[in-house]
Amino acid sequence: MLRGVLLAAALAATPAHAAWRHIDLPKDATLRAVAVAGPRAFRVSGSKGTLGVTDDGGATWRLAAVAGGEALDFRGLAALDGKTLVVTSAGDGAAGQARIYRSADAGASWTLAFETKLPGSFLDAVAFRDTRNGLVLGDPVDGRWFLLRTTDGGKTWVRRPGPPVEPGEAAFAASNAALFLGPRAEIWIVSGGLKTARIFHSRDDGGQWDIFDAILPASATAGLFGGLALGKDRAVVVGGDYKNELAAGDGIVIAEAFGLFTPPHEGTPRLLEGVGRLNARTLIAVGPRGTSVSRDDGETWKQVDHDAFHAIACRAGTCVAAGAKGKVAVWRD
Repeated sequence: MLRGVLLAAALAATPAHAAWRHIDLPKDATLRAVAVAGPRAFRVSGSKGTLGVTDDGGATWRLAAVAGGEALDFRGLAALDGKTLVVTSAGDGAAGQARIYRSADAGASWTLAFETKLPGSFLDAVAFRDTRNGLVLGDPVDGRWFLLRTTDGGKTWVRRPGPPVEPGEAAFAASNAALFLGPRAEIWIVSGGLKTARIFHSRDDGGQWDIFDAILPASATAGLFGGLALGKDRAVVVGGDYKNELAAGDGIVIAEAFGLFTPPHEGTPRLLEGVGRLNARTLIAVGPRGTSVSRDDGETWKQVDHDAFHAIACRAGTCVAAGAKGKVAVWRD
């Protein structure tokens, strides 16, 4: 066990017109996952074994490192409550880099809950439906998405059959959002790697899957990066090209009862990697070239800044975003 060191984070200056208030982590790491455990309880994770915990809205941060995980890239993170955390590391499974850790004391100590060394294994995202039931998505193995399920709050994990994929198809472990959950038993997965991005949707907790093209072009470096369920059979998905962040084209798609449309979007075409819900009507999408906001539940969008983030998580009127060089910011309703 390696205890985190309490570190003070100075609030960075934010332009008066911006809605983000910076509470940057005092560590130079690329952050790829965020969890909001309460109004002032935020958790972030990413490269260099980084796990940041704050319970005072970012005034102070504690670095809650995993012993033996200092070189891991923690791109998946879930906060089940104020104390229980689950993190997943992205990397080559065969090299020992595909692991799941669990903490019951807000990161003061950690338990290795799962590790796979299957050739080709690579963990992309984690999502929980409640404090007991969760899923982890990994890149395809043997022609199917690699899925893990827990029913005991992340203590144990069991592999379950994922839907089939095409050769070359994969998920982007950019924002902990390539897997996301909808109402009741809905599961969503988004992909890239082919000529067209694809969406995988299950209404029965993974028993059956519908698979459809998502309008956005894709390649080895482009496709869908993440999404957010908006209601029954409805989601917003975002993407682009990480090698060409300002590539022309739409970066937002609304999936609605298996119909797809690209909503009007005022601003620069660019890569978007994650999206969250601030309130009943307001959605916020983030990427390395700026933030976009919808005030009408996804029908129209507008770029509002050039702040660079990779991941976002929201809860009860508070959204927290994180990005490169320890960048963290909060947006309140």
